[in-house]
Amino acid sequence: MINNLPEKLSKLRLYGASKAYSEQILLDGFQDMSFDERLSLLIEREEIERANKSMCTRICKAKFKQPASYEDIKPSSSRGLDKTTLQTLGTCEWIRKKKNLIVTGSSGCGKSFLSTGLSHKACLMGLTARYFRAPHLLTELESASEEGKLKRLITQLGKVNVLIIDDFMLSGINEAEQKDLFEIIEERHESSSTIFTSQNPLSMWHALMPNPAIADAILDRISNGSLRVELKGESMRRKKVVDLDQDKQIQQ
Repeated sequence: MINNLPEKLSKLRLYGASKAYSEQILLDGFQDMSFDERLSLLIEREEIERANKSMCTRICKAKFKQPASYEDIKPSSSRGLDKTTLQTLGTCEWIRKKKNLIVTGSSGCGKSFLSTGLSHKACLMGLTARYFRAPHLLTELESASEEGKLKRLITQLGKVNVLIIDDFMLSGINEAEQKDLFEIIEERHESSSTIFTSQNPLSMWHALMPNPAIADAILDRISNGSLRVELKGESMRRKKVVDLDQDKQIQQ
């Protein structure tokens, strides 16, 4: 029975406890441990295994566009992101308080990297996240509407703790897209957090929507109590290309 214990634990889906027990019997002096001590180690290992599995699942379901972590984000006052602001965002308290984050700036300045890094941190802290480029989100909403599944999709996304809508209001949208967008923003209003990243400043968004009344409603829900970061400086993509060229020249 003892020899089959790891297998029995695995059948019960107690995989962490199974691994811990298999390791215990190989340790010198494990027989000297009390039952409570050994059981405590099995339970602790099971908790760790489950927490790690849940964390990996949250990160996988987020479908981030690029790998980025909070620790990789470098504060820079000259780029519009000082150390205090970054530390405040890194606590994820704004997500727990259901506040939105608006990140604006020119192409390549790090908007997607910042939003992904913060959302990745949220996943590590037990919160859920989901990444969309705005055009892809609108396409998903349109397809769901045609299939009669729009309400289901909006409800699902409404439960995500932090939703990233990247490249928001990069160009104008039609009225059907505007209505779908309003529905998802209304669903999430004061119940979850959304990160909007855009090359265009907030002041331009209204003019990119065809229905002024719905535009007012959308922008009121987005901007009310939201946090804002305006990134500045040269494109990080161009900087990487320049750095690579310089490295090649040095090697030659």
